[in-house]
Formats: sequence, C-alpha cells, structure tokens
Amino acid sequence: MSDTIGIFGGAFDPIHKGHIKSIQDINKLVNFSELKIIPCNIPALKEQAVASKEERFQMLKLVFDNDENIKIDPCELKKEGISYTVDTLEDLSKKSKPNQHFSLIMGLDAFMNLTSWKNYKRILELSSLIVLKRPNYVLDKEYLKKFKENITDELDVFLNSTGKVIFFTLTQLDVSSTQIKKAIRDGESFDENLDQKVINFIKDKLIYK
Repeated sequence: MSDTIGIFGGAFDPIHKGHIKSIQDINKLVNFSELKIIPCNIPALKEQAVASKEERFQMLKLVFDNDENIKIDPCELKKEGISYTVDTLEDLSKKSKPNQHFSLIMGLDAFMNLTSWKNYKRILELSSLIVLKRPNYVLDKEYLKKFKENITDELDVFLNSTGKVIFFTLTQLDVSSTQIKKAIRDGESFDENLDQKVINFIKDKLIYK
C-alpha cells in the first residue's frame, strides 16, 4: 500500500459509470492508503450543479460505501462559495500528518487547463498530479514544456516527492453527466450509464426532470 492519499474531485452531477471505472482502475494501479472522493460545492470552471449538494453526496455514498479505502469527503460541500482545489489541499495538508503525500487525480482535459486554475503552482507544492488520459490521445508538446521538470514515468519517484506529474492511460467510457441529464430531461433511456442504486435514487427524488 502506498502512503499517499488520492484526491478525486468533481461535481458528480450525477456520478456515472465513467467516473466509477476511472476511480476503480486508478485505485488498483496506485493502491492508495486512502482515496478521497471530494464533490465540489460550486465548480470554479463549470456550470453550477443541478442536483443539490446533499443529493450528489448521497449518490456517491450509494456507489462507494462498501469500498474499504474509498472515502466520500464532504469538506468542500461544507464551505460556502466556489470550490478551489488549492484551498482544499491547504486544508487537507493542515489536518494530515506532517509531510503527508497527496496525489491529485484529474482527467487530461483538466490538466490541459491547469495553468488557468487558482494558484496552480501552489497546487504543485502541495501535491503531485495523476493525469488520466485516453488511448491514442496526442498530447500538446508546447503545453507540456511548461511541466518539463515535473513529468515522470516512475511511480516511486512520483510517490516520494511533490510537484510531480505522471500519466496513466485508461480505457475510459464515453459518457458524460451532461449527456445523462439531457437524456433524463428528454425522456430518453439513461440507465446503461449509471449504477442501479443511483438510478433508483434519481427516479425516487425526481432529479433532473
């Protein structure tokens, strides 16, 4: 088991099988001491969520409650305003043991916008980044030059220092929360992209109608 805490954030509006597969796959590859799933309150770079923060939290609990090292952390939901990753990392660092290693997990699309995030250089001081990319995706070489000193393909190096960036290629499902919400609004089938417990919850609460 690696002495690193994984952090997987997002709106999860709703949590879908694409999220679930990515989380389960990276959890097997890295074997975190703990993997925190952190739903945001108000996304910094996306539209505000449709489901309430309580509903999004409950959907995550339904999916992951039986996973031993995966924990749903409501820290951002408890705070008012926009959720900034750097603020969350600062708070987690203060609450954790000295020199605790954090692995911030993000999709390639998020990484390609990292330089526009609030205080992104501080994010690299507080954590290392696991970037999930799709097979056959060509990276922007000019953008990568900004992270030349950060990028590594050695997991041991990654886990023993902050500010490192490592890429994992995962076969990700072609599904998005936006597509699911549209299908529900339009009265179309959406069941194949969601966990059955989440489907039941959405139907019972009449979310996204």
